[in-house]
Amino acid sequence: MQQKGFSLIELVVTIVVLMAVSTIAIPAFQSSIGNAQIRTVSESIRDGLQLARAEAIKRNARVKFTLQSTSAWQIGCVTPTASCPAAISQKSASEGSSGNINVTADNYTAVFSGFGTRDPASPVGLTSVNITNTQVSSSDLKALRVTLAAGGNVKVCDPTVAISGDPRAC
Repeated sequence: MQQKGFSLIELVVTIVVLMAVSTIAIPAFQSSIGNAQIRTVSESIRDGLQLARAEAIKRNARVKFTLQSTSAWQIGCVTPTASCPAAISQKSASEGSSGNINVTADNYTAVFSGFGTRDPASPVGLTSVNITNTQVSSSDLKALRVTLAAGGNVKVCDPTVAISGDPRAC
């Protein structure tokens, strides 16, 4: 006679194996998600800075990028006109990030001139933004930095890379 189904011992062994695998896999999965959130926020800030620069060139006007510590940002003209509004584009903090993201910057505003460079009339401006995630342990953390050069070039880099000539280095 052929038996159908599972025995109690087979079921218990399967549950124990699944619990053991889950205990190992879940923390690694959470670290991966946390680091992906860091990447998403850093790329969003980089894209916002590049958009502000492009709008300044396109409109031949001074355009301001304003960042918040929550990772939200807004782009708008410094002197609003009919062809250059005070709010051109924005991104809320809830898009692609979580409350665990920590954004720190040397300044939270960057102004671009009509040439696409950082505006010389605004001597103090954003040059560096550091993005971390408080949910990820320090041993698994892949923090990133967004840098803005005087010429208007934006770069996402890894502050932990110290090898000279490595394109990931800051």
